[in-house]
Amino acid sequence: MSGQSILRGMAWDHPRARNPLEAISAAWSNEHGVSVEWDARPLKHFEDQPLQELATTYDLVLIDYPFVGFAANSGLIAPVNDFVDAAYLADQAAHSVGPSYASYTWAGVQWALAIDAACQVSAVREDLWAAAQLGSLPDTWAEVADLARRVHSTAHRIAIPLNPNHAYCAFLAIGVTLAGKQFWPAGANVEPAAARESLEQLRELANHLHTASRSDDPIAISDRMSSSDEILYVPLMFGYSNYARCGFRPHRLHFANAPRGLSGMHGSVLGGVGLALSARSAHRDAAADLARDIAASEAQSGIYASSGGQPGHSAAWDSASVNAMTGNFFSATRRTMEHAFVRPRVVGHRRFQQLAGELVHRCIWRQDISAQACLLDFDRLADALLADWKPGGVV
Repeated sequence: MSGQSILRGMAWDHPRARNPLEAISAAWSNEHGVSVEWDARPLKHFEDQPLQELATTYDLVLIDYPFVGFAANSGLIAPVNDFVDAAYLADQAAHSVGPSYASYTWAGVQWALAIDAACQVSAVREDLWAAAQLGSLPDTWAEVADLARRVHSTAHRIAIPLNPNHAYCAFLAIGVTLAGKQFWPAGANVEPAAARESLEQLRELANHLHTASRSDDPIAISDRMSSSDEILYVPLMFGYSNYARCGFRPHRLHFANAPRGLSGMHGSVLGGVGLALSARSAHRDAAADLARDIAASEAQSGIYASSGGQPGHSAAWDSASVNAMTGNFFSATRRTMEHAFVRPRVVGHRRFQQLAGELVHRCIWRQDISAQACLLDFDRLADALLADWKPGGVV
């Protein structure tokens, strides 16, 4: 089989995803004589694209954990338990960063390996911050609001990625800072007072944010922040350790925990990436072998991290060398990871996130609907599309 492309994988289109997979696959290919090709899709497609379009074409697929409920019931994805032994799985569970591993568990079965861990955190351009003499970074959302007003008319603004998908996630994150883990229990509606306050905080902040906040995702905000002097601070966006590395962009970003609220929690929504094996793969043994290599602690804290990846194994997050190459990205955001909120993972969530995101985005930016009316519609959508969300949280 030497030289023959038999394994195909689908990543998402950012060096954080592509580079470590290609690096590990190249070494694996040399050892096994089997070539591997990785395609990539834009972030928006990663968040929204139906799994059935991918599992019929690719052997390995990176998935977002809200797809797990569908994946488990579709027959498209092979259970991880079928291609790793119990000791390997136990190591993955024991070294999960926050709820990353559990987010790919459904009905007692593991459906993906948590090769990449992320959540919403804060980011700062330390050079601009020091020059502006703004003091300590905000620790609470009240301090964020005060800072946003103070720098509103300056050359260096605050931004938050608040396109529809990320407006939805920001709404959830601030809700968690206000009401803690009970902000949105499984099988219930969001806590109404905290939800209303979250929307009102975001509506007020929107008046003072960089205009790119309305349409940009975290990658676009990070690129703008690291390539120009327009943005000095972002209190909440999914963190990308690449931007904390020397030489990745003209300016280096430094990351910290997300702000806290009345609950005392660093409110955030879990992100990250799971590596799944297509049940329709014609080369399942080879694909499974490569998947095990990618998720193993040695690779995660070694070539995966050094190639620009954002590992999901805690061996990398605890590594002094990995933190040194990323400006302490991992140690500086670990507390927020432990607090991260897990979005619903039932089949209806893909459609729900799209519609709820558009609703929250309209409330924040157009402000032609009140926070109360927005929440009524949000609850109606949840009742209609998330009816299978079981009480008790992560299944």
